[in-house]
Amino acid sequence: MNEIINIGIATVDAIARTVDRFPNPKELIFFDKLDITTGGCAVNCAIDLAKMGIKNSLIVKLGGDMLGDFVKSQAESFGIDTSHVIREQSNNTAFSFAAIDKNGERSFLHTVGTNGTLRADDIDLDFIAKHKYCYIGGVMLMPALDGKPLAELLKRIRSRGVITIVDTVYVLERTDRWQQVIFPMLEHIDYFVPSEPEAQAITSLTKPEEIAESLQQRGANNIIVKLGEKGVYYRMKTGENGYAKAYNVSNVVDMTGAGDAWDAGFLAGLSMDYTISQACLLGNAVAAFCIQSAGASTGIKQMNSIIEFQNSNS
Repeated sequence: MNEIINIGIATVDAIARTVDRFPNPKELIFFDKLDITTGGCAVNCAIDLAKMGIKNSLIVKLGGDMLGDFVKSQAESFGIDTSHVIREQSNNTAFSFAAIDKNGERSFLHTVGTNGTLRADDIDLDFIAKHKYCYIGGVMLMPALDGKPLAELLKRIRSRGVITIVDTVYVLERTDRWQQVIFPMLEHIDYFVPSEPEAQAITSLTKPEEIAESLQQRGANNIIVKLGEKGVYYRMKTGENGYAKAYNVSNVVDMTGAGDAWDAGFLAGLSMDYTISQACLLGNAVAAFCIQSAGASTGIKQMNSIIEFQNSNS
């Protein structure tokens, strides 16, 4: 059986480049290229793991539309177990239009679709319990699951001996809304891995050390804050803490999926019994591959290539 299961949001992404501004009403603006890819934290992480050579499973909710067919077939083409993917015939699969500017930064238009109706009772706990690690990605974009329902699900998952890893998506919400969603689940998450903007939104703090300490005071176990080009900061329940530096790359094409790529690398490290610092560095390396290609998973390579890259850039 696969060791890792990925649960959360799934989208189809239409990625347009280069878009340095949006048109005014009735105005037509041309862009250079359009790529259609799968997206969403859970799908990205699953595909990234598969491309590294790590078998895994996927639970997401898709519409009964061609976009849902596309996501499921793409996942299956990478050998991902989609046996517990949920289809909601009356709804549409989530869709994002991503506009990439000349600096590789992204702006999004998004429809939530079936990500908005994923519920705890859609998810087969017995199937999850067959895995060692459960990654849940897309918190803040799953309104029927976020907050107390997800906290209860995480509690039940951990009671079955499964290690939980949770990531969020940055949305423009007040701090009290972030805390309403995140605080109930913190004690049931083994590794909480938000980005720096997400962690700041939750805590209203700016320094990674203070953020991690604050979250642990709220019941969190192990915290890793992703800092973009600065790498990551980690603080474990044991008190172990430190920074893992990012790898420098000169050809940054697209930041789409970089955080999900980091999550996949970190999960891979855990599954290979890496230390926390080693797993964080592997996450940094996978993210470095991600940002050098268009699309969330296009640039991910086999594990031996990633380790070779690490060794040549150590």
